[in-house]
Amino acid sequence: IFNLVDASASNMKRILKEGGNIKIYIGGIAELFKCCRTEERLYLKKRKGFIKLALRAGVDIIPIYCFGNTSVLSVLTHGPLAALSRKLQASLTLFWGKWYLPIPRDEKLLYVVGKPLGLPHIVEPTQEDIDKWHKVYCDQVRDIFEMYKEKVPLYKHKKLFID
Repeated sequence: IFNLVDASASNMKRILKEGGNIKIYIGGIAELFKCCRTEERLYLKKRKGFIKLALRAGVDIIPIYCFGNTSVLSVLTHGPLAALSRKLQASLTLFWGKWYLPIPRDEKLLYVVGKPLGLPHIVEPTQEDIDKWHKVYCDQVRDIFEMYKEKVPLYKHKKLFID
């Protein structure tokens, strides 16, 4: 319905080959179950394939952060549904928002678009190249978070962890 696809390498290669743009929404099942009212967690340390693909394709990456997405709904984060969700890599959980219904709370959302990283085109990037640009990406995401968290009341005291 929204042209959403999984972030597999084959899907991203196909979209780029067709001349399309890719928007990767940071977050998945791991983040769904680990974020809370006091902290944000991004599982990015081992997720480097998108950097490698961008370097190979000669396309740039623009970091984006959405403030408020983990505050509009509460999620049941423990128990058998959480474990099953992680195993299946699909969200099988209970969630609630306004009036304990599956209606998002009226929380402020803020989407911040960073600056392009300036990735070079490297046909066969080394692990060192990938690690370097992955660090630049993670640093920019962290900078966006720290610079703008004060603008969203529920994020003012949150900490960002990149695991």
